[in-house]
Amino acid sequence: MPGSVVCSERLEGPAPNGVLWALLERPNPVVFDTPNGRTILSFGSAPLLEPRDSLEAEIRGALAARQSPGGHPFAGGVMGYVSYESGRFFERMPGARGPLPIPEFGLRRYEGSLVFEEDHWWVAGSERFLEEARALLRQATCQEQSTPGLWTKEPEPPPEEFLRAVEEVLGRISRGDCYQVNVARRLGFRSTSSLLPLFLRLRDHHPARFGALVVSGDSGVVSNSPELFLRVTENEVETVPIKGTRPKEPNAHEELLASEKERAELTMIVDMARNDLARCCDPGSVRTGEREVVELPSLFHAQQRVSGRLRSELDAVDAFASCFPPASVTGAPKVKAMELIRELEPVPRGVYTGAIGYFSDHGDACFSVAIRTLVARGSQAWLHVGSGIVADSLPAEELAESGWKANAFVKALLGRDAAL
Repeated sequence: MPGSVVCSERLEGPAPNGVLWALLERPNPVVFDTPNGRTILSFGSAPLLEPRDSLEAEIRGALAARQSPGGHPFAGGVMGYVSYESGRFFERMPGARGPLPIPEFGLRRYEGSLVFEEDHWWVAGSERFLEEARALLRQATCQEQSTPGLWTKEPEPPPEEFLRAVEEVLGRISRGDCYQVNVARRLGFRSTSSLLPLFLRLRDHHPARFGALVVSGDSGVVSNSPELFLRVTENEVETVPIKGTRPKEPNAHEELLASEKERAELTMIVDMARNDLARCCDPGSVRTGEREVVELPSLFHAQQRVSGRLRSELDAVDAFASCFPPASVTGAPKVKAMELIRELEPVPRGVYTGAIGYFSDHGDACFSVAIRTLVARGSQAWLHVGSGIVADSLPAEELAESGWKANAFVKALLGRDAAL
């Protein structure tokens, strides 16, 4: 169990790219970008947690043990990923369709973190972690490297598989079984490169609000997610589901804003998110913001904020359990949609459409939705891409939308001229 002492120190050191190369030499490195421009880095040798019971014991046993230095996001706690199929610990859903390429539950305890702010590093955590962080920054002074680290693409699954799944969902919707279902397909890649060059290319050319890198042994995860799954700050809980996508072309912003189909799809998901938050928030406290279109480097997305006040007897783990898996990447109704996903998708999702982020010992949490996310083991890697299907969806357009979402990642993997 973590101790009660938390140390904090301002340290000089190189910019994040140089530190990241040195970080790869540490055990179980993890990097998590947050929307306010902070990059959280950590490493440590603690074992992976077992699903839900262990997670609850780790977090709840530490909540009263530490206080974060003012404003530092992570001075110790649990960080990593939770796969989509782990939803069975929190929600009524079918098990995985087959074996997962990397562990299903990728959370482990870290004793502190480094955060880069403008021109210095702010380190918080245990005394031992601070000592190791100082050594990391000393080693990183001349560590920045440049390497292409490009990948090769394996043959794609026939597009007819995805189109048939969309048609099946449309039939189920017409029969009244569901209203919206997220359908995904999986692409394969190979490389002998580490994941870091890929992560750096994404950050340089296609930055996302929730970039992430999680490495454990010969496996790892690179995420370029734009979507907030859950943030808990003191007693405030929020989620910001995304529904509606357009490539950055002339008039695309206006078309997305005016689309009744996209508006209706987001409204359905927001209603689900409201219901999820109502499980853990004070009655009457759940609120929704206005629908808005946000700009990414290569896409426009529509999103809407849903927030509430966490009940006093509950904590961040309860909020996570109330909302996982994320509403925006399952469908409506959630349980029926997940049953259809299990039936129609030929392989398990794994990390894709799960969550990546942290629970801090001082009670806060921040997780992204694991979309635009690649999973690697050895020289192989897999990237899922998908689309939300509603009654007036057109299969060919949904296939194209899944390609738009993949293109930034494909360019980072294969080269700047590549595209699906």
